[in-house]
Amino acid sequence: MNNPPIRILHAPGRHCASTAIRDLAHHHGITLTEATCFGIGCGLGIWYFPLDGGSPSRLIHVRSHDIENQFFTRIGHPFSWEQFPAPPDGEAALIAAIDAGRPVIIQSDIYYLPYYNSRTHFPGHDIVAWAYDRDAEVFIVTDTERAEPCTVPFENMRRARYCSIGLFIIQGNQFGPASLAVKGDMNEIVWSAIAHNSRVLIEDSSGLGGIAALHRWRDELPRWHEFTDWQWTARFTYQVIEKRGTGGCGFRAMYADFLREWEDRVPAIRAAGLVPKMQECALAWQGLALEMKRTSENETFYHGPVLEKLERVIERETDYHGAVRESCR
Repeated sequence: MNNPPIRILHAPGRHCASTAIRDLAHHHGITLTEATCFGIGCGLGIWYFPLDGGSPSRLIHVRSHDIENQFFTRIGHPFSWEQFPAPPDGEAALIAAIDAGRPVIIQSDIYYLPYYNSRTHFPGHDIVAWAYDRDAEVFIVTDTERAEPCTVPFENMRRARYCSIGLFIIQGNQFGPASLAVKGDMNEIVWSAIAHNSRVLIEDSSGLGGIAALHRWRDELPRWHEFTDWQWTARFTYQVIEKRGTGGCGFRAMYADFLREWEDRVPAIRAAGLVPKMQECALAWQGLALEMKRTSENETFYHGPVLEKLERVIERETDYHGAVRESCR
């Protein structure tokens, strides 16, 4: 290695951002679980993006877009992604941070990370860079469920950190603070995050996000047979909900773990029955995902079975977030 050693603190996780946040927090002496990092980061999301002319034709996403900002600002640390005009600038800044002894969360496109062998672009994927080897021209990173550090060639990293696909734009995004500390009462931080996450999903009226996006999906579902790639769109939806770094059940299983961890310290969680309500959300999302998988294997698109599962998700999400809103009154 050509840089001062940083002790790598990593354990396999379920999701890229919450794993990266937890690892960075641990480096700075903040020992929170991945589920709690996800919860404080207000990680639950619901998105329905039309990608006409692209493939998949519709992108369903089930995580919030600002988990990093939410987590760090809620524990009391200012947050913003450092961005750089061109790959050489981003590379120089990343090397400088590592040289200063600071591990760095970076956003990437998995298409360019060699250990994925992905044929699909997926920008915004968080990894942590801990070291580099200038002679071998590789960065040493940790990534979600992988138990051991991975290497990413300099050239791959330059491409992975600069990409634009639809609404997802990354421009060398990195965050590597010199220090971190929790400022404030953790019980209050936790409840504030729970309330905010539900408020966002209830109040988003754009049709692209929140519970309103589920209604838009329901309204469009009978037209999905018109997509030339409806099988891939259905399969990709299954993967996003159940397989692609969600911990299963569209992140709802991990969020239920977060609520369970804190229900003894935050009375409103138990009083509103949030743990079982979130577990029901998790099962509903899992049921929808599995139905999308089955549908993708058919020769003809039948929207009825998917619609039934989607209605269940709408019902369970509305019930849970409504309970949180009532607890805040």
